[in-house]
Amino acid sequence: MATSLFKVTFPLTPEAVCSHPVLGFYAAYGQAFPKTPEEWKTVPFEDWYSADCQTIQVNGTVIDGGEQSWDFFRRLYASFPKVEREVLSFIVEEDETNQVYKLHATFTTKLFADEGRRIVEVPQSFIYTLGKADPGKGTQGLQFRELRNYYDMGTLESAFAKSS
Repeated sequence: MATSLFKVTFPLTPEAVCSHPVLGFYAAYGQAFPKTPEEWKTVPFEDWYSADCQTIQVNGTVIDGGEQSWDFFRRLYASFPKVEREVLSFIVEEDETNQVYKLHATFTTKLFADEGRRIVEVPQSFIYTLGKADPGKGTQGLQFRELRNYYDMGTLESAFAKSS
């Protein structure tokens, strides 16, 4: 298995995005990812998540299925009037033989709580495994096959608590 690894430097330029299929896919995903409750109604999960995608949660539980994973993120993020994500780093690992990629990504996610009056910043890391898209699905021939989540649930849960 021929594996290579590279770190992406920021700010990310359009040339860098076009230079690698994973970066192009993720740039499109970042643009399409719903940022408001209304947008969740219009973005189909199949554009991004394979039917058999597994999402491994912080506590080790597994969500089986792309639609179920998408629904989990919808329930998580759609309760906020706005969500912003600042990318801190990307590392891409590629298995050229099997055309499987892992994107190690770190972010600061801003959740606009209390109807946008309070911002909760959540440091998050994800490892996305991408591979060939299901027939007739995906974006740019790719879909997420697995997603591992790493973040502090206490900080995330504090965003759901109403401030007094």
